[in-house]
Amino acid sequence: MTQLKDDFLNWVISEAYNLGFSEVESLVPLREQASLRNYFRIKTDIGSYVGVISDPKSDMNLVFTNYSKFFLENNIKVPGVEAHNHKKGFLLLQDFGDKVLQLEINTLNMDSFIQSALKQIALIQECESPRGVLELSERALIDQMYLFEHWLLGELINFKLSENEKKIIDNAYKVISKECMSQEQYLCHFDFEFRNLMLLDDGAIGILDFQDLCKGPYALDLVSILKDIENPLTNGQIQIYLNFFCKLAQVPKPISRKALSALIRDIDFAGFQRQLRILGTLSRLHIRDKKSFRLNDLIQTLDFLIDDSKKYHQLDEFNHLLMGKVKPKLIAALKDIK
Repeated sequence: MTQLKDDFLNWVISEAYNLGFSEVESLVPLREQASLRNYFRIKTDIGSYVGVISDPKSDMNLVFTNYSKFFLENNIKVPGVEAHNHKKGFLLLQDFGDKVLQLEINTLNMDSFIQSALKQIALIQECESPRGVLELSERALIDQMYLFEHWLLGELINFKLSENEKKIIDNAYKVISKECMSQEQYLCHFDFEFRNLMLLDDGAIGILDFQDLCKGPYALDLVSILKDIENPLTNGQIQIYLNFFCKLAQVPKPISRKALSALIRDIDFAGFQRQLRILGTLSRLHIRDKKSFRLNDLIQTLDFLIDDSKKYHQLDEFNHLLMGKVKPKLIAALKDIK
């Protein structure tokens, strides 16, 4: 990393003339992320930037650059790309500061933050899909859920499924994916969490980590806010925020005209897909990538899945498996890790 960091710093200095600064005063690593990219704050004599180092073999930086332009053209606040070298995996981004909503949210401002986040989701859904954007398929949704089976069940808690248990899980994948694909399909940020939202100096909300933008079930982004693991809402609060969302002018009519019961069902099933995916990706983050700072999120994520899936008879066996076997094994595994 030292040589790569030096190469990155030399590249930043080489961009000084184009960006109008004379010297780099500091280059400081930013907080650990659940990705394979490395982030730095670069202070210069005229201001600061966020620097990104990623795998040059990946096309994520190019995708990020293109989607940054797309969002800015649609008046959605995301960091502008000030300079890039895609061959080396280097980016220089507009610095949105340090006020991550995940760390700023409290009982006094939570209502305002949630409403602001929902407004951003509505703005994203209002956009025409950019050319080449990924459209999620039923197969893709199932593949993402399979991360739960591979990384959490198989690797983290060493749960050897019986033939019948495997059938129960496979059936759950099919039920959840079909429900998600029956929803209206709109643009999704796909990781629209408070940890990826910034409070800007003018009070507006800035959006980060949008490189996974796709077209998929409309409720995927909604559930990431309404079922946030660190700020759980009551069922009554969720209903209030869904009513608020549906009254926003930008919300597409097929969504805003839905009955509340249909909205809640869509939120639940999008949540099941997201929660299974997250349980897998966070387990993989710990095992493969040696990043363990999100392990504490596993239990709450699983609890969301258990609590909401019990409402649907076609997931009864899946719910019993999660509650009776998976959760106890996960609790024991996490104790052993600590």
